[in-house]
Amino acid sequence: MYRRDFPHHPGMHNMDLGGDSHTRVSYRNNPNFCERIGRSLVAVLVGIAVIIVAVCLLWWNEGRAVTTARSLEEGLDRVVSLGTIHVAFDQNNGKLVHLTGPLKTGKVLSDSAYGVSVRAVKLKRHVEMYQWVEHEHRREVNEGDKTREEVTYSYSKEWKSEVIQSSSFDNPTRHHNPNSMAVKPNVFIAEDAQVGNFYLSENLKSKITNYKQLKPQHPPPDGSVKLVDGVFYHANDPFNPQIGDIKVTFEYAGVSSGDSARAPDMVSVVARQQGSQLTKYQTEAGDVLEILYLGELTAEEIFEKEHAQNNIFTWLLRLAGWFVMFVGFGLSTSIINTLVDWIPIVRELVGLGMCTLNMTMSMSLSITVIALGWIRYRPWFGFSILACAMIPVLLSKYRVSSLNSRDRRL
Repeated sequence: MYRRDFPHHPGMHNMDLGGDSHTRVSYRNNPNFCERIGRSLVAVLVGIAVIIVAVCLLWWNEGRAVTTARSLEEGLDRVVSLGTIHVAFDQNNGKLVHLTGPLKTGKVLSDSAYGVSVRAVKLKRHVEMYQWVEHEHRREVNEGDKTREEVTYSYSKEWKSEVIQSSSFDNPTRHHNPNSMAVKPNVFIAEDAQVGNFYLSENLKSKITNYKQLKPQHPPPDGSVKLVDGVFYHANDPFNPQIGDIKVTFEYAGVSSGDSARAPDMVSVVARQQGSQLTKYQTEAGDVLEILYLGELTAEEIFEKEHAQNNIFTWLLRLAGWFVMFVGFGLSTSIINTLVDWIPIVRELVGLGMCTLNMTMSMSLSITVIALGWIRYRPWFGFSILACAMIPVLLSKYRVSSLNSRDRRL
């Protein structure tokens, strides 16, 4: 081995690949059999903890899904669609109401530092700084009783919205970034955002996220700031930026009535009416309803969208829970692979078998937890899912029986 024959050769420790990159090489001893067994025992304990976390995640997700579904059903049953958005009738106070109309704000949003203004619910200032960025690529080579690790560091200049701490770079001397940005990002939000005569709560305003780029046409008050194609640059030469230069762009969301250049955004809201305020509605099922969608939607369409989102989120968490459980079983059974990993052919066969076993156990346990979560609310549906939990086990058993029968015939 090169390292064994030339242990003091400096090139194997810090190789300059040319350009703005370099490679560091280090060696570590490979663990012996006893050390691998010790690590596997620790992995067993970690795997059990991971399985418990997966079970808790799946159980919580089913309870959340049921609560959300029942809350949406309750909301659709009780919602009142308003005939007008220009009058807040007292008889609807405390009720869940549905209304549709154009957005309206009391004042124009502006950023005086750049002379930018727009009549909308939100105006966002986005800031980026030209900085050094470190890229890391690792490569490991097994050399018998040792493993050689090669780490290649390369550097590039990029616009980034967060400050990159160059002090943590492998080579910070030649790649120094400022510790902070001279200009901070900000989001300006209209204090009074309305639909007709109704005022939106802060939570409803937070749901207005249809940002569009704003391209200013007039130069800023500060003559040192340059405007190029709708982008403000704190730089001597925007076409040849230097480390530490700043560029600022603007976006807006929720166009308001009164903007002569843009049509107002239409929104549909489902929330609790409290006088002329729209706020959160607490359902008996447990969830809070405070919904806003862009566009003109009926109450039925809004609740259909909410049900669809609930189903998607539920299935994503189910898949996440199953995957976490699969990883947990893999850690718990890793000691079996460790015991045979010194026998090449057996190692591959046992690895394949354990992977199949872990897949089967994680699927069955995941489906079982999901079923138990539904039995309390919908018994027949829960028991049907519970029966499905046995399918992976039965298929595996049938597969083993078929293989044994074929072997006996041979």
